[in-house]
Amino acid sequence: MGADKALLVLGDRTAIEHVVGQCLQAGVDELLVVRAARAAPLPPLPEAARVVTVSGDGEMKDSLCAALAAADPSAGTVVVFPVDHALVAAETVAAVAAAVQRDPAAIALPLYRGKPGHPLALRRQVAEELQAPGVTSLREIVRRDPARVRAVPSANPWVLADLDRPEDLRAARAALTAEGWCVVEQMHRHRSRRAYAPAPLLPGQLERLVDAARRASTSSFIQAYSVIAVADAARKQQVASLCADQQHIRQAPVFLAICADLHKIASACQRHGAVVQTQSFELFLQATVDAALLGQNLQLAAESEGLGACMIGAARNHPLELARLLLLPQYAYVLFGMTIGHATDDPLQRGRMPLDGVLHHETYDQGRIDAALAGADDEMRAWARRTNAERGGNRGRPVNETRAWTDRMAQLWGEQSAYVRDRARFCAELRELGFGLQ
Repeated sequence: MGADKALLVLGDRTAIEHVVGQCLQAGVDELLVVRAARAAPLPPLPEAARVVTVSGDGEMKDSLCAALAAADPSAGTVVVFPVDHALVAAETVAAVAAAVQRDPAAIALPLYRGKPGHPLALRRQVAEELQAPGVTSLREIVRRDPARVRAVPSANPWVLADLDRPEDLRAARAALTAEGWCVVEQMHRHRSRRAYAPAPLLPGQLERLVDAARRASTSSFIQAYSVIAVADAARKQQVASLCADQQHIRQAPVFLAICADLHKIASACQRHGAVVQTQSFELFLQATVDAALLGQNLQLAAESEGLGACMIGAARNHPLELARLLLLPQYAYVLFGMTIGHATDDPLQRGRMPLDGVLHHETYDQGRIDAALAGADDEMRAWARRTNAERGGNRGRPVNETRAWTDRMAQLWGEQSAYVRDRARFCAELRELGFGLQ
């Protein structure tokens, strides 16, 4: 890991504080924390925890023997809890200890999906076998006699997961903020959130989310995207004024500009004496799709950690001005914005068009479309009725319960479309940003 594992920060506590807290919650009477003499000081721990100091030059066996020597001799059960497994919960600690206390077996360990993990519980006399000549490790004692080992099923994957690499630490920090839903259910729970508490994101959380989001599929590995995070209040105010004056842009702790970015590809071409073909509509489309995939990944990642988010299509209202505000280079534009933060609103989820209007088998089935449109209309009206009845309207305004999805689409994209009118210069402004769009 390249760092003192006991002092790794996991949420609002260090790893050793997590371990001590779970042991106390599990009913452990005496806690012995084995620590190398030259190690950095630990944070303040509860009185029930005592530090046993060792030289730090030995093996794990030496640390365990030092703890046994310092332990209350009347203790009949010993639990060995490596700090690598700091996210193991109290119920797992209690379960392995109880298995040893009620069963003739002398050793108990948690089993996750058929694989043994930590922490281990042992009868005191078995643990003292470590002190016998020739014994080199705790593993040797566990494997000596399989008949005395009991496996305790566990639903906690952290019984297997060591904090050995930076990616393990990233996963642990993400797990502490995770909602706990599987990916499919998390997708079903999506709602756009437009009101936020002033609390900032956790340290490193935004970096972790964007790092995950950039694992999205990318056409020909071009990775033609960038994310500009805006947290400064004055700059967010300017962004909001360019994005239909949406209040939640000012309110959210961070606004993200999701950019289709060919600047890096242009630089790569220049490095090799080539000229990027920004007039190619195919390349423009690839960059746009790449950025959209990253943005969707990012929103899903944020929601999986309990945050709220909302995509801002109005970021395309004034592409030139927004690009200048964010100092975007040539060949980059903001595809859409996104607010992310701790949501304070609770909007009802809008239904979707019936699945039959989306999923076709083998060929496009036009015969389904009329029924799908009728279903979409019904969903929209039902949402409006529930929103008015249960939420007093949408963002403080009553929702028209008679207007359906098809009505709205005709208004948005028919000949009277304000969208079309307001973005009439969009292609021209993209050309000023370097996109030829031939």
